[in-house]
Amino acid sequence: MDVGLWMPPAMGDAARRTIARAMTDGDGMLDDTQGVTHRPALHRIVGMLLLALAVPLLAWQAAPAHQQPIPHADFLALHSLLEVFAVAVAVLVFFIGVGTTEAERSTRAMLLGGAFLAVALFDAQHLLSYAGMPDLVSANSPHKSILFWLLSRYAAGIGLLGYLLLAERPLPVSRLRRQGWYAGVLLLVLCASWLPLVEPGRIAPMYRVGVGLTPLKVALEWGACALYLGGALLLLLRRRRLVDIDFHSLLLALLLLAAGELFFTLYVRVASTANLLGHAYKLVAYYFLYRAIYAEAIRRPFRRMRDMLTHDVLTGLPNRVGLADHLGLVLARREAANGDCALLLLGLDHFRHVNDTLGYAQGDRLLVAVASRIRASLPKGAFVARLSGDEFVVVLEGQPPAAAREMGELLLQAMAREFGIGQDRIQISTSIGLVACAEPGQAPGTVMRHADLALHRAKQSGRNCMEAYSRSLGAEFDREMLLESQLRLALGRGEMVLHYQPQWEVDSGALVGWEALLRWRSAELGEVAPSEFVPVAERSGLILAIGGWVLREACRQLRAWREAGLAPGTMAVNLSARQFRQRDLVDMVGQVLRENQLPPSSLELEVTESMLMDDLAVAAAVLDELKKLGVQIAIDDFGTGYSSLGYLKAFPLHCLKIDRSFIADVPGDPSDAAIVRTIIALADNLGLRVLAEGVETQAQLAFLREHRCAQMQGYLKAPPLPGDQCLAVLQQAQRDGGVPAP
Repeated sequence: MDVGLWMPPAMGDAARRTIARAMTDGDGMLDDTQGVTHRPALHRIVGMLLLALAVPLLAWQAAPAHQQPIPHADFLALHSLLEVFAVAVAVLVFFIGVGTTEAERSTRAMLLGGAFLAVALFDAQHLLSYAGMPDLVSANSPHKSILFWLLSRYAAGIGLLGYLLLAERPLPVSRLRRQGWYAGVLLLVLCASWLPLVEPGRIAPMYRVGVGLTPLKVALEWGACALYLGGALLLLLRRRRLVDIDFHSLLLALLLLAAGELFFTLYVRVASTANLLGHAYKLVAYYFLYRAIYAEAIRRPFRRMRDMLTHDVLTGLPNRVGLADHLGLVLARREAANGDCALLLLGLDHFRHVNDTLGYAQGDRLLVAVASRIRASLPKGAFVARLSGDEFVVVLEGQPPAAAREMGELLLQAMAREFGIGQDRIQISTSIGLVACAEPGQAPGTVMRHADLALHRAKQSGRNCMEAYSRSLGAEFDREMLLESQLRLALGRGEMVLHYQPQWEVDSGALVGWEALLRWRSAELGEVAPSEFVPVAERSGLILAIGGWVLREACRQLRAWREAGLAPGTMAVNLSARQFRQRDLVDMVGQVLRENQLPPSSLELEVTESMLMDDLAVAAAVLDELKKLGVQIAIDDFGTGYSSLGYLKAFPLHCLKIDRSFIADVPGDPSDAAIVRTIIALADNLGLRVLAEGVETQAQLAFLREHRCAQMQGYLKAPPLPGDQCLAVLQQAQRDGGVPAP
C-alpha cells in the first residue's frame, strides 16, 4: 500500500473545501451529517426569537380590546403584498419539485411540489377573494376568502406531512405518470375551488361581521395548527432517516406556521393587528420553508459529489479519503480522552484468481457480498471502509487490543464461510493485519502503514490468519526496506560474489561437482546472510537479475576451471521460484551454456518441491524442455516440502538432495535416521542419485556410507570457498586421482 496516498493533493483538498462550502446553506453552518457544530446563523436566531415572541403576542391579542383596527385600504395593500410573496414562494417550491433536474428529484419532492401547486392556487384565490378586491366569479367577502385560506392551510399541512412520511425513492420513470400527478392536482384544486368560488354561501359561515369568527372556523384553524405541530413532531422523530433536508429551517417553518394559525383563531375584525400578525408569521414561515426546500434541491448534487469523494461506488462503504477523515477524528478523540481504538486491515487471499476464472463481474459481486458480511459481523458503531480492490478496513473505537483481536478472529471465521454468488459457490479466505492505536500523536498514515505491515506478515505466514503489529515487526520491515534499497545497487557495485562448495562421492571420496552459493558483502551493511537477503530479492523481483547473474557467473567459473585443465565435475545452481516461472528460462540456460562452451550435462539446476507443485502442468513442461536441452535436475531440500511420490515419477529428475535438517542428528536420532534411510531407498528404486547436505561428522559420513548414499557435501570435507581458493581443492583432488573425467 502506498502510504503517500493518505495525503490527497492540493487540488483534492480544494475540491473538498468547495463542496463543504456548497453544503452550507449560505450562512456558514454545515448540515448535521458533517458532525460539525457552529453558532446558529442570524436568520435562525431571528426565527427563534419570533417563535418565542409569539407567546406574548398571542396573549396580548387574545383580548379583543388589544386588537388594533387598521384602515381597510392600508390593510388591503399590506395583505396583498404578503399574499403575493406567499404565492411566489409556493410557486417556487412547486417548480423545485417539477424543475429541470427531474432525474435528481424524488417522489416525496414531487408530492410536495404538487401540494404547493395547490397552495399557490388557493392562496391566489384567497388574495383575489378579499373584500375590496374586484369580485372573482361571485361577490367577494371575508367568508369566501377564509374558505380559500383554509383550503391553502390544509393543502400545505397535508403536503408537508406526506413529504416527511414518504420514504426517499426515485421519481417514476414514466414522464406521463409524473405529468398525470400534476394534472390530478389541478383537477382536485378545481373541484375543491368550485363551490367556494361559485356559491360560497352554501358552505357553513366562517365569519360574521360584527361578531367575528365562527366556532367552525376556529376549530378548523386549530386543525391546521395540529397538522403543522404533527409535522414538527414527525420531523423530530424521523430526523435520522430523512436525508437532504435543512432540518432547522424546516422545523422553524412548521412551528411558525403553527403559531401563525393561532392568530387566526383570535381576530374579531378582519382588518386588525391579530389578522396582520398571523399573515406576518405565515410570511416568515414561508421564508424558512423556501430555505429548507431550496437547500434540499441545491445541496443534493453537492452531497452526491461529496459522497463520490469519500465513498466507494461499488460497495457504498467509505473509501480511502473517507477513511482518512474518520480515522483522523478517531485518533484525535482517542488522544483527548486517552481511550482505546484499534484498526483491522483485511485482505482477501488470491482474489485475483476469482477475476481470472469467473470474470470481473463476479469479482465485483463477491466484493459487495464481502462488504455486507463484514458489516453484519461487526457491532453497531464499528466503521468499515473499502481501501482498495480487495482490502477493507475496520476501525474499532473504544475497543482494547484483546477485544479487537477477538473481533478479528470472528471476522476470519465469518469470511471462511462459502459465498453464494449467483450460480457460483466461492470459497475465499482472508488475512488480517491488526494495529492497536496505542502511541499518542499517531497520524492516520502511520497507523495505516503499521496495519499494512501486519497484513503483509499475515500473508507471509501462510494467509488465512491474523497478525498484530509490534515495534519489532516494524523494525524488521524497516530492515527489509533497507536491504531492498541496497540490494538494487549490489550487482552494479560488484558486491555479489559466489562461493563454491565441493560435492563428493561417499564411497570413493572422489570430487564429483560443486554447488554455487551466493554471498553478499555490502559496503554499507557488511556481510548479509543469504537467509536474510534472498527472500527480500524474491519478493521484490530482484531475484531475476541476481539469479541470471549467478547462472552466468557459475558457468563462467566452470569454464575457467575446465580451460585450466582441471576436472571440476558438475556445477549445481539454485533456481528461484520466479526464475522457474520465466517463459524464456530454457532459452536463457541454453544461451549461457553456448556462450561458455559447456556441455549441458555439466550443469545441474536445483529446484524445490514447492516450486514444482505450484503449477504441475507448467512445471512438467519446463522440466521436459530442460531435459531435452540435456541439463540435470535436482530436488533441493528434499523431505521438507510435499514429498509426493507422484511428481517423483512424473518429472524428469536426476537427483534428490536430503536436507541438512535430517542429517544433523543422525545416526543418534532414530526418526531422522529412518527418514534418511527411506529417502535413499526411495531414490534407489526410482533410479535417482542421492546427495546428503550438511555432513559435518565422521559418524554421519559412516551412516551414509552404510546405507549406500551416493554423494555428500558439508563442512566435514570443505566449506563453501571463494573461486580462487577452490583451485587448491581441485588440484589436490586431481593429484589424488579422485576426480571425474574432464
